[in-house]
Amino acid sequence: MTVKPNTLLPLVAKLKACPSHDDSFSEKMLIETWNGFKQINPEQGDEITPAIMAGLVLFDDEQFARLLNEAERSQMEALAKLVLERYRQKTNPPNKLGKIIAATLKEKT
Repeated sequence: MTVKPNTLLPLVAKLKACPSHDDSFSEKMLIETWNGFKQINPEQGDEITPAIMAGLVLFDDEQFARLLNEAERSQMEALAKLVLERYRQKTNPPNKLGKIIAATLKEKT
């Protein structure tokens, strides 16, 4: 079955206008942001921020995690897992049919 690309263009426009369409997150963006985050250097006088402390609490469960009680740590870990899941959904949506359609349309246009 051959589909003319022009017949799918209105569908593409509707899909792009859909509020669930969000391409503002990508692996490239994650890497660029992470590299920027790593540039923060408290030894050079950069301010220690809440983001740094959150990362340390989540990363180092022997030292920095002790700054929070068990309930606080559990909440923080649950939020971090939620953020990770949402990031994965944004960068790799579970809609397999939608991915196939999008890939086909990219090839055609």
